[in-house]
Amino acid sequence: MEYDGEFAERVRELRSGAESAPLKDLVPGDWTTVHIILGPHTEEWVERAVGAPLPESKYGFDTEGNILVFMRGQEVVQIKGTTGRLMGEGYFSSEVVLRGTGSTIDIDDPTPPQPN
Repeated sequence: MEYDGEFAERVRELRSGAESAPLKDLVPGDWTTVHIILGPHTEEWVERAVGAPLPESKYGFDTEGNILVFMRGQEVVQIKGTTGRLMGEGYFSSEVVLRGTGSTIDIDDPTPPQPN
């Protein structure tokens, strides 16, 4: 997992500026769903929560913040972390949009995935 300061700053800007952006614009790539988890958690807990093994990482999951696990099918393709809890938890499609309200981030998913 990488703690992505640039990604976290963009989410903070959306929140404070009451702006919206598709998550896919902030995190491009070949992913179809994302698990957003509130940390801290152990790596084993995150693997159980997403139902797939995680790639090796030099970072742990011991920071209070968001853990975003991007998946393609049943495969983890990318993991990002933020310091500070910027978003709520959930399981979302690649169509998810982050909407800043000035004080929080609302998450809107027009095509929510069905849990496995």
